[in-house]
Amino acid sequence: MSTKSNSLQYGWTLIAHSSYQLFSNKNSYVVIDEDNDAVIRFAVQEHEIEVFSSSWNLNYKINIGFKTIKILNSPEAA
Repeated sequence: MSTKSNSLQYGWTLIAHSSYQLFSNKNSYVVIDEDNDAVIRFAVQEHEIEVFSSSWNLNYKINIGFKTIKILNSPEAA
């Protein structure tokens, strides 16, 4: 799986498949997949993350110590 790292506010990093797009508004974010569906919507603060919504089959890990969010899903094969 080809991934890319995206720098977020407050020193957080998002790691996700390279085909996913990240859009932001200050400290709020949305990740869009290749079908233009929202994968996850969330906001970050210095020491916390708030997930507003995510797709039903989304697998992700949050590492508070390293301030990373890693989306484990790969896009579906066509």
